[in-house]
Amino acid sequence: MSFIFRNQLHLLWIVLLVPLVGVLPLQGQPVDDVISSDKGLSALTSTGNFAKDTMLINKYNQLARKYLFHDASVTIRYAKEALALCQKNHWDRGKLDTYNLLSTYYLIDGSYDILREISNESYNLSIKLDLPVYKAYAERFLAESYAEYREFDKAYFYFESALATFIKYKADSAQALCLENIANYHREKNEWELAEENYNKAYQLNDQLNNPFGKASVLQSEGYMCLRRLQFQKAENLFYRALAINKSINNRYGLLNVYNDLNNFYYITNDFDKSIEIGKLALDFSKRYHSTLHTNWALNCLAKAYKKKNDLPTTVEYLEQISFLRRLTHQERIERQFTMSQLMFDNKQMDIEIQNKTIEEQNAIQVFLIGILVLSIIFAIFLWRANINLRKKNVEIKGALIKGQTLERKRVAAELHDSLGGTLASLNWYLYGIDKKILPDHERTIYNSIQQMVGKAYKDLRSLSHNLMPDDLETHGLVLTIQRLVDKLNENNEISFTFDVSGLDERLGSKVEFEMYSIILELTNNILKHAQAKLARIQIEADPQFINLTVSDDGIGLRVKTDGGMGLGNVRNRVQSLSGTLKIQIENGTFIFIKIPRT
Repeated sequence: MSFIFRNQLHLLWIVLLVPLVGVLPLQGQPVDDVISSDKGLSALTSTGNFAKDTMLINKYNQLARKYLFHDASVTIRYAKEALALCQKNHWDRGKLDTYNLLSTYYLIDGSYDILREISNESYNLSIKLDLPVYKAYAERFLAESYAEYREFDKAYFYFESALATFIKYKADSAQALCLENIANYHREKNEWELAEENYNKAYQLNDQLNNPFGKASVLQSEGYMCLRRLQFQKAENLFYRALAINKSINNRYGLLNVYNDLNNFYYITNDFDKSIEIGKLALDFSKRYHSTLHTNWALNCLAKAYKKKNDLPTTVEYLEQISFLRRLTHQERIERQFTMSQLMFDNKQMDIEIQNKTIEEQNAIQVFLIGILVLSIIFAIFLWRANINLRKKNVEIKGALIKGQTLERKRVAAELHDSLGGTLASLNWYLYGIDKKILPDHERTIYNSIQQMVGKAYKDLRSLSHNLMPDDLETHGLVLTIQRLVDKLNENNEISFTFDVSGLDERLGSKVEFEMYSIILELTNNILKHAQAKLARIQIEADPQFINLTVSDDGIGLRVKTDGGMGLGNVRNRVQSLSGTLKIQIENGTFIFIKIPRT
């Protein structure tokens, strides 16, 4: 039944794009006839002119949206072309539009890892451009990624934040979608009355807006709730109402989603003939939509239904198709992940180049002005200015060193994620494609061990690449970055980390934040590797003169290296660079006290 919930989430987001793009040009026309008229359009390259390229970007995005409900392959083709042109022309507003479109596509495709990366990019870019509505769109997509991994509290937080923005700026269609998302949240917690209340609000708002997409989505989501409550007649009625709306507006994606839900509905209610009839419709629409993911879902339901009817040859036939599509889906996903990662990496590199050029120009102007000033004053003032410039240069050198370390960490993190991370992800997906049921018991044990180790290695690598240099440190500061680090550490359920902070109401200097983050990261890694602890605590207390950092655990105690090896050497060096002190107490665990002067 889990795949129904996923279908519901997919359809929810598609509703959002309707108020952005207006009425679809396909509405009221035969779908296949209209699509065939544009599929032959070739992807153009950059014209070399910014104004013409922006028009071309808008055209690509318009075409991508046009086919979003009808042909996934055409949508992703034009969206990628638009993003590449946005990067070439450094057009941030165009990137936001394309990111929203790609986020919807990857939501439909079920690529939640890519969705979260793109949503984070959109979130940061919308803050940079001071576009709160776009920020709310990014928050909604982030919420969807958290909902997929059943982190409902985080999802609810982002849904509520987005809803407040939409209400403030009167984005009514997006507001209706958030109400439906909140209803789904209550549904997953079995809070039926709250769920039904929010479904009614969402449906009424969509009805006022004359938004058939939104109405169909609410009906389908509520139908799933009724199915979970075993209210079969009501669930079937809601599914068919949603189906009728999608038929009236030629929404191919909406149709295949409802057919998949009905397919599963009849399977659950043991009407296997009806399940097969509807499943074949779902399969036909999924193939025409060019989505291997949805095709695989339809095949899976058909195989289960034929198995219940003891039609083993047909069951085997569908299972063979499922096996082939799984391999195909794996290959397509790896290619998409590589392409998107490369595009996003190139985007960051271009942004860094622009920033460096701006800094170089500003430095050149500053040097020129200083030279003019020096030539216009007497010799004594010249000596005084020379001394000031020398101090300033020392500060710039220190800042450059910190920046260099930061950029190097980002580079290493990106290389780890893009190269080794891609290899591990490929291996993991390939393992998922193996049917372990056909393996002997001892080989199945080996297979399970390999699968667990590869999964853990991939998770550890993702955590390492993020922790090397999180974007949050520059954007949000030390406190929020450490809190998010602790949240990630607690995901492994082996050691419980807590984080307490007091007296630190403002941000510290970039060097202090960078060094303190590196110290905490080093110490937490030591705890994970060597402490054998159950509980660990990170505490920061600040007063007007000092910052006190305490990291403790209840483990076996830290063996301090004295041979000059890595050990705590890196920590000592960083503390010394901040003119601080370090003390270690080993008694019923390890207690590390660090005191740094607040300059």
